Amino acid sequence: MTTPGDDAWLELTQLIAASPVNVVVCPPHEHSSTAATLGLGASSYLGALASNTSGVLVDDGWLRLLGGSSEKDGLPGPDEASAGTPGLLVVAHDVLGGAFALDGGALGRGDGSVHHFSVDSLCWEDLEVGHADFVTRMLAGATVSFYESLRWPGWQDDLADLRPEQGLSLYPYPFTAEGKDVGSASKQAVPMAELLGMYNDVAAQLGLGRGVPVSWS
Repeated sequence: MTTPGDDAWLELTQLIAASPVNVVVCPPHEHSSTAATLGLGASSYLGALASNTSGVLVDDGWLRLLGGSSEKDGLPGPDEASAGTPGLLVVAHDVLGGAFALDGGALGRGDGSVHHFSVDSLCWEDLEVGHADFVTRMLAGATVSFYESLRWPGWQDDLADLRPEQGLSLYPYPFTAEGKDVGSASKQAVPMAELLGMYNDVAAQLGLGRGVPVSWS
């Protein structure tokens, strides 16, 4: 683990403390090798998260920032979430099965920009920000506007009993015309790996390209 004197973790703890949304830091797992596997230092947000957490649940768990690897009932590390997918590093999942990844060449220019895979489009979109900016914005409350079209009254209640390794499956699916009214969709808790795999398969069947890696499951 890094120490409180390491700037990146100190900055992150300050952002977490000041966040306008509910944030829960999952404690680091002593056997995590994520930081070493990815060669991450303590000066980056990615390295600080990998060394000091096993993930961070943002906005009542709607967004899950990946940190160090954890037990099987927790969140994967970015190394696990991206296994077998060169040129792409998954750094976050959302509760509906969307994901955020750094582009190492698989999604475009390979400049490390954060890309978002959304369940209502099944496509990757370049957010044109780096990892630190992405984390900063989400901890500052950007999830509220970013996910406005995918939320429904009382969504917090539907997330309250979810475990970190679970997501919510919506039906009709959000990428269909019938599924645009997410408030009336049925909602079921399922393993996140299952949810990611489903959207990955649908994206492939529709000829939309690669979805989100699920080899860590």
